[in-house]
Amino acid sequence: MRISFFAIAAIACSIPVFSASAQNIAANTSLVYPGADGKLVYVKDSLGNRIPDFSNAGYKGGGVPLPHVQAKVTVWPIAGDNSARLQAVIDSVAALPPDAHGFRGAILLKMGQYLLEKPLYIRGSGVVLRGEGANDIGTVLVGKMPKAAPTGGPMRGGRPALINIAGEAGTQLQEESKQTITDSYVPVGATSFSVANAKGFKVGDAVTVRRMGNADWIKTIGADSATVGRNRWQPFNIHYDRIIVAIKGNTITIDAPIFCAIETRWGGGELIRYSDNRIAQTAVENLRGVSDFDPSVRTRNYGNMDRDKLDPKFQYQGDEYYSDEAHYFNFINISNAKNVWVRNITALHFGNSVVQVAAGSKWVTVQDCESWEPVSMRMGARRFTYQMNGQLCLVQRCFSQKGRHSFVLQGHEASGNVFLDCKAVNPYSTSEPHNHWVNGVLYDNVQAPLSARYWDYIIGWAGANIVFWNCVGDFLVQSPPTAQNYSFGHVGVNAVVFNAGLQDLTKPVGHVESMDAHVSPKSLYRTQLKERLGVQALAGIAHKGSDD
Repeated sequence: MRISFFAIAAIACSIPVFSASAQNIAANTSLVYPGADGKLVYVKDSLGNRIPDFSNAGYKGGGVPLPHVQAKVTVWPIAGDNSARLQAVIDSVAALPPDAHGFRGAILLKMGQYLLEKPLYIRGSGVVLRGEGANDIGTVLVGKMPKAAPTGGPMRGGRPALINIAGEAGTQLQEESKQTITDSYVPVGATSFSVANAKGFKVGDAVTVRRMGNADWIKTIGADSATVGRNRWQPFNIHYDRIIVAIKGNTITIDAPIFCAIETRWGGGELIRYSDNRIAQTAVENLRGVSDFDPSVRTRNYGNMDRDKLDPKFQYQGDEYYSDEAHYFNFINISNAKNVWVRNITALHFGNSVVQVAAGSKWVTVQDCESWEPVSMRMGARRFTYQMNGQLCLVQRCFSQKGRHSFVLQGHEASGNVFLDCKAVNPYSTSEPHNHWVNGVLYDNVQAPLSARYWDYIIGWAGANIVFWNCVGDFLVQSPPTAQNYSFGHVGVNAVVFNAGLQDLTKPVGHVESMDAHVSPKSLYRTQLKERLGVQALAGIAHKGSDD
């Protein structure tokens, strides 16, 4: 008999599973709650750290409706390979002059099946690739990887996605503009700080806030110990991509908060202008992607590296499954881009990511998307379904089936991202910050097993200042040195156990409030968005159906 994931976790932890449908909204949390006037009150710790405002996540900085761009070209499918023809159309639209909003036009792909033997690239701003439906009778892009194509490790490069939104260049720091941040401590959630001399900056400047992390900090967080061996961390800096919104004397105010405290003892911080060469106003919408694979390649094993060592008596001989890896692993990659959206798509059989946003990209919305039946080995570096490695990205109303890390982030440049109203079914592991101090992420009303923890001796502290809000499913929240992770109103099993070799349950527990009863407000992101931009911003992110 096959045991369900939630039943396995409950037995392993000797804690009962609770039904989300039976839960009531509880009273307020102690750290952020509606005040007497209905607006959120944030309680700071002794250093001034607070739960951050996450409402800047998403297209145009949050709360802005995704536009409908006029089609300039209409394309019908032909027999055989469609890739060269579609690439030529994409390039021709990218060469058109942009309108006042930065759009060059949409390419409407009429319903039908488009075989693609080469990947597609959107390299210019203002180009939208739109289909006539994400179901099997809509617009279906079938990616067939040539036998001679590179098939390097899915997480190590070597293969493109089927669709690549890829600017040729990103941002360039103007180091000559650098000014030292003079505050000895800039807390988590802050949007203002002082610099040595603000005269070289003006309102509207695109800037990087550089948070330094020296060797002393690496030692303090335990990433320099002998136990990590060759994987010990080296000092690194975190860069926050921001816009100056106010200047008063030498005090700078930016448009979105920082998510990791800046401290003089760890190296302090700097403010630097940058030039921006990223593409913008690009999108993929309303279509289906299929990764063609070899069904003769199959594997029979214990089924899942993350769960099979819970307890030998609950191991099961996994059913034989499709495990071909010489096919497209990612559907859509986004790099060197900002103000991008992906909406109303369905993906089948991609072995890793449906959408992967690279570090250096910003203000991306992924919404109303589905991933079904991924094909790959059930092991590491695979099935990272919605992977947000950039900044201020919003993933909402998205679905993952049989993902491993379904809603996931990697790297310290991943910050300010939000997963809202998402769901994972039959997951093989937790949704999580996965690698190297991901910081400032909100999981809001997500139904999936979740973790924010010390991963193992290779990955170390995967995430810091992570917030789970009214989520449902097994979870594990641990407290990293110099930071914190939080769970509010979580319904599910606390301290979910996966492969014991991949986690350290001796690490301190994070801040957990209101176990098994949701809290008020129902959604932290929506409430923050409404307070910052007004009720019209909620309409901007509401579900409006597809463009069929």
